[in-house]
Amino acid sequence: MPRSIVPKKSGLHRSACLSLYRALLRECKRLPTAGACGHTNSLPGIIESLVRYRFEADRTIQSPTQICHGMEAGRGFLDLLQSCNHKSGEAFIRLGQVLESVSLQAENTALLRRRLASCWKPPPPHRAKYLENIKKVKLKDNHLSNPDQPRIFEHPRPLSEVKAGVRKVPNLIVTQDVPILKYPGPQPVLLNRVIKQKALWGVKTFQQHKELENAAHLADCEDDWDAILYRDHRIIPPGDKLLKGTVGVDRALAGSQGGTWAGTFRQADQELELKAHERGRKHAELGRKLWQIVLDERELKEKERREAKHQRRMARKSAVAGLPP
Repeated sequence: MPRSIVPKKSGLHRSACLSLYRALLRECKRLPTAGACGHTNSLPGIIESLVRYRFEADRTIQSPTQICHGMEAGRGFLDLLQSCNHKSGEAFIRLGQVLESVSLQAENTALLRRRLASCWKPPPPHRAKYLENIKKVKLKDNHLSNPDQPRIFEHPRPLSEVKAGVRKVPNLIVTQDVPILKYPGPQPVLLNRVIKQKALWGVKTFQQHKELENAAHLADCEDDWDAILYRDHRIIPPGDKLLKGTVGVDRALAGSQGGTWAGTFRQADQELELKAHERGRKHAELGRKLWQIVLDERELKEKERREAKHQRRMARKSAVAGLPP
């Protein structure tokens, strides 16, 4: 979605919401501690907490209709608070009704949540991996990375930073000529995106190569036609940037100078080939770095296994001797 259409990324929308938010908080602080609405327990604090909660809960709304209704409700409540600050009895009565309805709604919500909690059942085991993947997809860390220094090069990490508490050794695999490290568990979203982009780049490069290969005979025909024009009529195509003034009777001489249509096609094909070789070289270098990560992870895994085994042995000896662990 374009940035100008997203409400929460619009400067005008943010200014309007912040102005309304500050005006509501300012009017809340002007309210008397005990009003005619019957709420004697810090009335300004209660209303201020409700305002903060409502704005925090609605900050992700993107529907224009919901935003308009929310702004209208906020302006209406601002008028109500201003009337209360002017000692209006009707405004205090209406404010008390609003607080009672909010309290009743909160009680109903709590009752519904308790009812749902009593009916909750743990998910079946076969959905555990799916739910774990959903949690990882929601993490912003899985969507952020620096192309110059990918997060994968931060591995191996210390055992204290491993979330599961047990180190997992990855496997080095190659998919679509791209080396990647596959850790046990669901594959990160960012990694899937990178593999797809690299695969599309390879497909696009191959298609360009095939197009140049299929059109090579047309380049030969153009060279023949240019040679005929120059031999019979001494005509040089005006403004021809491809030939660079090398058109002549001898096609071999012109081709050696790189000024023919066929030479231009070959040059473009060679540039694609060089790009493919450069991409392959980078992938090979990346594969060597990733393989070093695998070796380091294996070494740390074995070291931690031995330390854990030693600790268990010492704990058993302490238990047999009756000593505290």
